[in-house]
Amino acid sequence: RNTAQYLAWKAIVEQKETLNLDAFQSNQATTKLNQSHQDVNALLRETYQWLLIPEQRDAQGSIEWKETRLQGQDSPILQASRKAVHEGDLLTHYAATNLRLEALDKYLWRDSNHIDLKRLWEYLSQYLYLPRLKNQEVLLEAVRAGVASTVWADNFAYAEGFDEAKGKYLGLQAGTGITPSISPQSLLVKPEVAQERKENGEERKESGGSRSVSLTPHSSPLTPHSPTPILRRFYGNIEIDAMRINRDVPLIANEVIQHLTALNGVKVKVTLEIVAEMPTGFPNDVIRTVSENCQTLKFDAHAFEEH
Repeated sequence: RNTAQYLAWKAIVEQKETLNLDAFQSNQATTKLNQSHQDVNALLRETYQWLLIPEQRDAQGSIEWKETRLQGQDSPILQASRKAVHEGDLLTHYAATNLRLEALDKYLWRDSNHIDLKRLWEYLSQYLYLPRLKNQEVLLEAVRAGVASTVWADNFAYAEGFDEAKGKYLGLQAGTGITPSISPQSLLVKPEVAQERKENGEERKESGGSRSVSLTPHSSPLTPHSPTPILRRFYGNIEIDAMRINRDVPLIANEVIQHLTALNGVKVKVTLEIVAEMPTGFPNDVIRTVSENCQTLKFDAHAFEEH
């Protein structure tokens, strides 16, 4: 009711000339509009008093809800934002060392020597067990500070790409200022990997007498190279946890399929294979439902078998 009154007075004020209101009527409508606006805001504050924040202790843990009472006269959105920052549930500043220890080492690059910032930001935005940063700038500032630090070896190095054919990083840098961006070409590199590249004789550039180094790999133009093979076909196979299919399938679509379908002239075929085994046998109602749904969805092939 209060919202309806606010909208009604708002419409009257906006159309006061069309409605041919005199000065008294116009002032009265404006007063009513302001009053109804205050009433609506008060009701919103009374209604939305609780901040609910989902939490997950680790990747395998269950999701829990943290409940916090909001207080103040500001809008619920501002109250929620301030409370989340104050409680440490929304990070406006993040140290590079924490980024490495809490996200990279613990989860994201255990099986890889680097990770690109686009993928890193998507992970941070999606998974509850990772740090919750306010925006992309918080991540970029952590990256800039971590690479520029004199103790960058405790954080990470930075590269502007990776040459798969040569196995070398492009524009590899550490201990110096950088201008990173949220893109697949902006890479965070494990410090021990970057240090190994330096010790193997890859190009080093001193900056202003400091110990900052640029670790850009290069090859001599006089060195003969074998022709780079033209790779014309990609094939990938992955087993998906049936209990987490809603999480994994969109991730695969974004991180793999999307990059392939974005190419001109490419033909991409995606096949979903489902294999289920029930030692005691499938119930009749499940057999009937699954079979009917497969027919409706036009599966190329489907069947229940004895073995």
